[in-house]
Amino acid sequence: MASTGNLVSIKMIADRLMRNPLMKDLNYEFIVDNAIQILRILEAPSIFVTRREGLTVSNYRALKPIDMIKVEGIARTDLGGSPITLQTSEDISQEFFNVSNNLPSRTDHTYSLNSKYVNLNFEKGTINIIYKAIATDEECYPLVLDNETLLRCIESYIKWKWFDILNDMDMVSDRKLHKAETDYCFNVAQADANLKMPSTDEMETLVNTITQLIPSRTEFSRRFEFLGAQENLRIQ
Repeated sequence: MASTGNLVSIKMIADRLMRNPLMKDLNYEFIVDNAIQILRILEAPSIFVTRREGLTVSNYRALKPIDMIKVEGIARTDLGGSPITLQTSEDISQEFFNVSNNLPSRTDHTYSLNSKYVNLNFEKGTINIIYKAIATDEECYPLVLDNETLLRCIESYIKWKWFDILNDMDMVSDRKLHKAETDYCFNVAQADANLKMPSTDEMETLVNTITQLIPSRTEFSRRFEFLGAQENLRIQ
């Protein structure tokens, strides 16, 4: 199961790769670009950090955080009292509320996403967005989980992509390229299983979620706070 320990810089992976004489010409731009690619391919929650940011809504939209990979939840916070959890919208016109007269008719709070904005069905306000992002160091290099299967996966993916370029230049044989691809396929499968296998306490929470006596229909509004809590049958 995935380690939840320290994070290491992508520079460590670069040092390990450059020990191979065929990869001594690698540059950090190539390494970082492909490292982020494989992290996105794996998309395991444990390899990202969770961040929270307050956004100002103006004209039915708010600018997304630049480092956002995946939204975990959004709540409106400017109405006083407890934050109001927003629900994803299926309204195909929600993205155009800021430029059209076809204003929303729903009274509850919803949102949708595009490549740049969080689109809301209310004109002004403040929202808190909780999202997953790739951790970075003080020099903005990506930080990755100190998990050996993950590190081997990233290394083998970068090696395969680099050998593909060298093969196009007739500097690496087809046999070596095939071996690099095979190594990547093995390592990515191992990393995917390792990172997504639930721990013992996560499995306990999953069992509690599945075996609820009466399914709860209010967990969304409570931000799933009690979804994995154990229930007890009281017998008198």
